[in-house]
Amino acid sequence: MAYRKIVTSHMNPPIPVRDYDWCAFYEGEEEAGNYGWGRTEAEAIQDFNDNCAADHDARLGDRL
Repeated sequence: MAYRKIVTSHMNPPIPVRDYDWCAFYEGEEEAGNYGWGRTEAEAIQDFNDNCAADHDARLGDRL
């Protein structure tokens, strides 16, 4: 079974709100537009898993 790598990035946008400093996405799919966001790296990964991973899994036939 092949696992897909989730990549995180610390964005630190120039805004006063710190809720979206980290983003998470599948490696190689930066342009797909499916990201998870959070105040911490762990929150971004959890947001990605909760909101975006199912879209990718459907394309893979429910295989990771």
